[in-house]
Amino acid sequence: MALSAESQKHLKLLHILLASTWLSSALTLTLLLACALPRAGAADRHGILLAAKFIDDWIIIPSAMGLLATSIVYSAATNWGWFRHGWIAAKWIVIVYGILFGTFFLGPRLNSLPPIAQGLDLAAAPPAPYAANLAFVRGWGAFQFATLIAAYAFSVYKFRFRRKAK
Repeated sequence: MALSAESQKHLKLLHILLASTWLSSALTLTLLLACALPRAGAADRHGILLAAKFIDDWIIIPSAMGLLATSIVYSAATNWGWFRHGWIAAKWIVIVYGILFGTFFLGPRLNSLPPIAQGLDLAAAPPAPYAANLAFVRGWGAFQFATLIAAYAFSVYKFRFRRKAK
């Protein structure tokens, strides 16, 4: 099945919008957790974490799934193919890694934070699970944001991942 030129333009627009939504939401989460959360009082801390969970559940997850769907259509219905170019393969790795790592590692840890933060006493040391999960989400969330930036770079610069001829 091949898409018409007009359909490819619509697909490209949707693909770019979904990628931009995922990227900007990942940036928002990174900034919320790194900049806003440390300065927040108890009630604000709980609200910030609820907002982060909302962004993950209602913006990042749907945009990542939509991006995966448009990527599949792009690969199956256009001349770009699945692995025709190294940069396409690299983007597939980033998308699949982002979805799997977010689903099984980042998401559950982020989801654990709001209930713990609700009763958190800011004068006392935070409970170990809260501190560990927050550190994990901050660090690996920032790394995942960086991988999304890399996917944009792959699209723009179309790096060649070929071995040099001897």
